[in-house]
Amino acid sequence: MNRNNNTASSRSNNDGHSYYKITRTVTNSDGKKQTETVEMVDDDAIKHMQNLRLQHDDKRDENRFGFHSLRNPKSLFRSTKPTADRNATAAAAVQDNTEFAQEALKLHNELRRKHGVEPLKLNNDLSKLAQDWANHLASTRGLVHSKTKYRNTQVGENLYCQSWLMTGKEMTQSWYNECKKYDYHNRQLYQSDTGHFTQVVWKNSQEVGFAQAQGSSMNFAVAMYYPAGNFLGEFDKNVFPPS
Repeated sequence: MNRNNNTASSRSNNDGHSYYKITRTVTNSDGKKQTETVEMVDDDAIKHMQNLRLQHDDKRDENRFGFHSLRNPKSLFRSTKPTADRNATAAAAVQDNTEFAQEALKLHNELRRKHGVEPLKLNNDLSKLAQDWANHLASTRGLVHSKTKYRNTQVGENLYCQSWLMTGKEMTQSWYNECKKYDYHNRQLYQSDTGHFTQVVWKNSQEVGFAQAQGSSMNFAVAMYYPAGNFLGEFDKNVFPPS
């Protein structure tokens, strides 16, 4: 699978956490082009940007990714711990994997209904594959897409991480919130920072698996979709305005 056309952005949210998002266009073995988006938080974002700096150690690449010098990368980010109130809320909302998956599925399907597409079915095999990858992410503290295949076809994949405990609803809503940036009058092309949203409501995706894993400092979640979404040239056939 070939990768090209990387774009990246950074932002600081109201919760005091800094976010780094990179979008890649990948070419599958059948020649179809697909987009994937990775979002990282705080120190993981800084570490990844340092790696990019090592891989692209010249001013041209630095500008292409939209960042300044990384000699002092922490100057670009504001990293805070969750407040006591947030910790209390998170502790009260601890979910086991079954609760997490059921809540994520419920909200996925409520949102898909708004966009006029059929609900997803929870697939235990996909959930097991997602769990394997969530465990890997938690152990490596990175946030990168897998090359997981199901029924000999690469799955669609959404990733999520944060430093406090998460719920299936919180994860799904975060992905869906990208809809605010989506232009339904320009659906032929991929639109930056909307890839999580478009996979959530992608018409042709029929099954999904969810998993979460706790790392030493970050918590990770993975959703795997079959068939995969976000194929270039197919957005107008799969992503519809809400009713």
